Amino acid sequence: MTQEKQKKRGTEVLYSLIAEARGYDDAVVLGRGDPDFDTPAHIVAAAKRAFENHANDYSPPEGILPIREAIAERVQRINGVEVDPNTDIVFTNGGQEALFLMVVAAIGEGDGLLVPEPNYNTYKDAVTFSRGVSVGMPTYPAESFRVDPERVRATLTPDTKALLLVSPNNPAASVISRDDQLALIALAEEHDLLILADDIYDLLIYDDFTHTSPASLPGGKERTLTLNALSKAYAMTGWRTGWVMGPADLMVRVKALKAAVSGPASIVSQHAALAALTGPQEPMEEMREAYIRRRGIVLDYLDQMGFSYGNPQGGQFVFVDIGHTGMSSLELSQKILSRAHVLAYPGGAFSEDMDHFLRITFLQPEDQLRDGLARMKQAMDAISEENAP
Repeated sequence: MTQEKQKKRGTEVLYSLIAEARGYDDAVVLGRGDPDFDTPAHIVAAAKRAFENHANDYSPPEGILPIREAIAERVQRINGVEVDPNTDIVFTNGGQEALFLMVVAAIGEGDGLLVPEPNYNTYKDAVTFSRGVSVGMPTYPAESFRVDPERVRATLTPDTKALLLVSPNNPAASVISRDDQLALIALAEEHDLLILADDIYDLLIYDDFTHTSPASLPGGKERTLTLNALSKAYAMTGWRTGWVMGPADLMVRVKALKAAVSGPASIVSQHAALAALTGPQEPMEEMREAYIRRRGIVLDYLDQMGFSYGNPQGGQFVFVDIGHTGMSSLELSQKILSRAHVLAYPGGAFSEDMDHFLRITFLQPEDQLRDGLARMKQAMDAISEENAP
């Protein structure tokens, strides 16, 4: 597969590499973003009860009122955002649908969405679907991939209609500070921009960093659509449980799109999500503690391999600089996969400008994580010897 194809079809490249990895019995996948934990038992039990008691219940397109009330309570308590469950929330088939609904509701043909890079590649797909224009703005590992408000200002075009803020970021794992959020909101007010906020990793914050939702700050709520989902923090990737929230005037369009595209989400998943939000939170905290330990393991091995990387402040990723190897991210990813049976995602699949990075996740049990990283180190040592002058 050529580098040009990688740039054009980032999502397809990732799935192709996953398929190749499945051909190895001992493969360790260090790139994909799906939690390896089982969904907590009380959530599964709630789904079973829903099958028995609620399978034929009616749900409006935006979701049943109890789940919207639970989401409203959650975002008030965790994000500091007060929303009306009757008008300001739409429950979705996971974060992916939430993403598409949010983008399509915000921009149309010719409208620009400013996207700090690197970023989750499906945003560009959604912009293309909307016939909009994705306006990329670089961020840098030396700054821990900070979304610099002044750099944002310099990147704006007359057609820019919305600003995307993903914090923590996928794949860069950066967290936008409160001060930078305030500056970005002021910039959005100055240029009459909408803000599309992705808070999906808001519970996975490390060290002394804190998450700030744009909608919680002065001037932010009235111009911000925010998505979230339970897939990452609650190990519910396959349940398809997410939401979009925002001011009622913007949510009218989100609700209409939801009704037209897919109708209500599964009633069973809605009850499972309700159990996740209102039930015991200890399983989620245990998973978070495991991620903290695993993050330390990954960073230790990367240091041994001599890699540099942006400080992973949140999320489940480390974005690793491979520029010193002289190889493209796809070339190095494929070499590591073929030699060590370890899959790290090529950064070029996320952005053309990120072809000298690999994305490594910490979503494997600790023994498998250590095994995969040790094999990756052996492969890198061999590659370095081969390339030595």
